[in-house]
Amino acid sequence: MNKTKTLYLISAEKDGEGYWKVSSSTHEDPLKEDKNHFLECFRKDLVGASAAKDLEKVIALNIDNVIADCIKDGFDIHQPTEGISYDLPLNVLEEIYDFWLDLYTQQELWERCLGLLKCKSKISFTHPAMIKGLTGFTAEWGLKIEALHTYRPPTPRRKRAAKNPMWV
Repeated sequence: MNKTKTLYLISAEKDGEGYWKVSSSTHEDPLKEDKNHFLECFRKDLVGASAAKDLEKVIALNIDNVIADCIKDGFDIHQPTEGISYDLPLNVLEEIYDFWLDLYTQQELWERCLGLLKCKSKISFTHPAMIKGLTGFTAEWGLKIEALHTYRPPTPRRKRAAKNPMWV
């Protein structure tokens, strides 16, 4: 039997540390899941239990890719002990959440885009060589997935320690 779950995006705070959370619950109101820590619900959708599990995983992968890209580009992203960093703005999380939720209803498209998302962690679909090589479905959806990864913090890059020449 495929029970339904509520997939949600909430803000929370625990031990003075704020974070975002994407998860699922059997509660219709996700704020009742953890009344002491959950603050506000921004998205909640009723989905099947297996869909909730799939969506949680792919949204987490997409967010992990965004954070890894930011760190690779030299930006500091605070990693909370639980959940997703408040360093990522709500609108970025909502775009990712909505994109994958909408796509889930089209299973073949979902599977193909999931493959592209997994590739995204290793390559950039906006690299000049990739732009020339990608055609059709891959080009169209690769660029949509790439657009989900464009966020960079407005704060300056972290300062790297200056290296002294070895003869000094």
